[in-house]
Amino acid sequence: AYAAAPGRPTAGAIPADPDENVVAVFSSAVRKGRWRAGRRIHAYAIFGSVEIDLSEALFEYQQVVIKALSVFGNVEVRVPENVSLRGTGGGVLGNFEVDTLDAADPDAPVVYLDGWAVLGNIEGKPKRGRLVGDILDRVQRKVDKNLRKHLDR
Repeated sequence: AYAAAPGRPTAGAIPADPDENVVAVFSSAVRKGRWRAGRRIHAYAIFGSVEIDLSEALFEYQQVVIKALSVFGNVEVRVPENVSLRGTGGGVLGNFEVDTLDAADPDAPVVYLDGWAVLGNIEGKPKRGRLVGDILDRVQRKVDKNLRKHLDR
């Protein structure tokens, strides 16, 4: 029931200049909440941490490219479950990890995470849906409550 994500954008289809830069040098930078994701986002983490959460973002474009560079740092990208995710990159004494995801809707936006991690970490993963998260949290609280009842006896 899942459709394959469209191929990478052709050269020149997406401008080389980023719509937004997210930079963390000896610090942290976070981009989350309700915001408009541009066609190209650059993330730089040098001895720092960058978090890009697209779970509440508005996608104006079919394809979004995120270029990431991590040097002794961490770049984390989260996408909602109804968006396709692809990744290309590597690590030099570091970690580059992207959990590839295909959305059920063939017209869903596609996020491409490209990057290099030098003694650092770059990771892209889908974020669990809110409804599922709420149900699982409620079940966990109920189990904990019942367990405490039985242990108190």
